[in-house]
Amino acid sequence: MTSIAWVAALVVVGLVAIVLEVFVPSGGVLGLVSVVSLVAGVATAFIEEGVVFGMAALAITAVAAPMALATALRLFPFTPLGRRVMPPPPQPDDVVPDIARRRSIALLVGRGGNAVGDLLPWGIVRIDGVEYEAMSDSGPIASDAAVDVVGVQATALVVRGTAGTPEPRRGPQVQPADSSSLEASLESFDFDSLGTDGTTGTTPPC
Repeated sequence: MTSIAWVAALVVVGLVAIVLEVFVPSGGVLGLVSVVSLVAGVATAFIEEGVVFGMAALAITAVAAPMALATALRLFPFTPLGRRVMPPPPQPDDVVPDIARRRSIALLVGRGGNAVGDLLPWGIVRIDGVEYEAMSDSGPIASDAAVDVVGVQATALVVRGTAGTPEPRRGPQVQPADSSSLEASLESFDFDSLGTDGTTGTTPPC
């Protein structure tokens, strides 16, 4: 067996040992074997074939070893051992709080119901006899008005009033006095009819 064959064999054994170290838990034994084999292969190339061949073997080893290790690490999660050691990450929906409630109310999109109290814009709606927290995206909605579910925000429904929805009940509003009417009333008032004692009528005799 020629020296070149020995160098190639030692380098190959070292690369195989690197890959096996990732897939087979050996407590570092295979890693030690890989280092010894690669060093021995490069040393043999320098000793038996000279500096030029030795430098070539060193360059090949320096490139091949990291590539073999990276390939093994990339394939490891797909092996039975890798699936036990490195379970797949959870799905984003599985870590969201109240995911079960979010999914259940998402099924109500497109359904209709009625407002329980005024929505200004938050409030409560009743759908099929069940009450849900809701938010109006079409302005204030009066109590008992018909609404349609158009979306979901967090754990609340987004609703929209149907056509002809009445405005919410509001308290009595006081109309402001007309300034022109007030001025006309003051002008028409007969101030001369006031007595000197502050009462209407003629001035009382002294």
